[in-house]
Amino acid sequence: MPKTLVTLQQLIQLRARGIKELSGQLSSQKQLNQRYENNIQALQKLSVAPADASSNAAMMINQAHYKKNIQRIINWQKQEQALAQLKTRQLQDDLLAEARRERRFQLALEQRREGIAIDEGRKAQKATDAISAQCWLRRHRAT
Repeated sequence: MPKTLVTLQQLIQLRARGIKELSGQLSSQKQLNQRYENNIQALQKLSVAPADASSNAAMMINQAHYKKNIQRIINWQKQEQALAQLKTRQLQDDLLAEARRERRFQLALEQRREGIAIDEGRKAQKATDAISAQCWLRRHRAT
């Protein structure tokens, strides 16, 4: 097998591994995005706890501080979620680019194989033509 074919096959294998790794990273990142969404929803449920009308002032102040802190955590989780979504988009773009590169190498390999097959066909045809010419010459000389 020609060295170029071996090299192209190795490059395709490397690209396939890269795609597999990026797919795994993308899957993990999507899970992280979902965790942030679940956290935000759970925190929002905590922040809307009903206020008891018979509560004293100290409890109301405590509840206000609690809601303020919960809201701060929600905001922080939303920021983290936004960053995670950006990373997800970047991973998707990287995965698409890597898949395109792998496809280009696959096409190059296929074209190279086709070229080799055509060359081998030409060589076989030349050999057949040479044998035919020798047979014709022998027959022509014999008569």
